[in-house]
Amino acid sequence: MKTNVNSWALYLLFMAVQLVMTNYLHLSQFVTLSILPALIMCLPLSFAPWVAMLFAFATGLTVDFFAEGVIGLNTVALLPVAAIRLPVISLVIGSDAIERGMDFNFKKNGPAKVTMVTFIPLFVFLFIYIAADGAGMRPFWFNCARFAASLAVDLFLCLMVVKTLNPDDRR
Repeated sequence: MKTNVNSWALYLLFMAVQLVMTNYLHLSQFVTLSILPALIMCLPLSFAPWVAMLFAFATGLTVDFFAEGVIGLNTVALLPVAAIRLPVISLVIGSDAIERGMDFNFKKNGPAKVTMVTFIPLFVFLFIYIAADGAGMRPFWFNCARFAASLAVDLFLCLMVVKTLNPDDRR
């Protein structure tokens, strides 16, 4: 995500979309809708990890406060996403992208790499989120089913967010 006003406006718009999805769109007890990992992954690569973690903290806390009801749930799951952001991009796309501060997008990197860069943080996010949300209260099979269903739906949503936030795909 380039650092311009339109991109930051889109970031805030997607935060609002997340709030609406969390508050009003309940597909099933097995599906947790979240586009937050894609928002954090699309932060500019020039941001240091601690800056990305501050964004993750603020974003997660905002969603927790206005939508979830459980303060800290999104935050605790989103902070590791910010921590692994640069290593995942470096592993999948290459360290050259980070050194040059290039955004990852479908046009430059192809759908397979962008899907992997989106899938890994989403996997981590949902694993932590569902484990923390269940907190020993739900059976293992339920958490596994919820994880699988949420991963399938959220991957599609996150890829749409990545396509929208990264500038080379908008041209």
